[in-house]
Amino acid sequence: MRVAVLNKHDFVEMRMLFLDVFTNEPWFDKWSSEEQLNAYMRDLTENTNSLSLALYDENDVLIGCSLGYVFNWWEGREYFIKEFFVSRKEQNQGVGSAFLELMDSKLKANGMKYITLNTEKNVPAYRFYQKNRFSVSSDSVFMVKRLSE
Repeated sequence: MRVAVLNKHDFVEMRMLFLDVFTNEPWFDKWSSEEQLNAYMRDLTENTNSLSLALYDENDVLIGCSLGYVFNWWEGREYFIKEFFVSRKEQNQGVGSAFLELMDSKLKANGMKYITLNTEKNVPAYRFYQKNRFSVSSDSVFMVKRLSE
């Protein structure tokens, strides 16, 4: 397996992988609008501070992605993961953990000091991230304000 910046030629495959992972258990996202999905994917991959990392298997098949942003902070550069996903066929086999380890090396080599992310406590991803040395920050809280329609 190898980690590289997502090849633009793999955008359609990445989008299909994203849909397969997140429209199934435990997420059940309802991406009914192709236009909305494409806008979301462009938001994640086409900003000046976007960093889209891909996990390729030994046959150079895309099997995972980490889509996020790089921010400069007083303590150094930070990679914020907005979406992290691995092919459902590869899940529960250590592939996601291996992906994170490979990412660590690549990010450190590019001057990153931190990896940050948000996830829900009631999904398997929460335990997965804890197992991979992510910790809950006692100094931060994720807040949401729904705007009425």
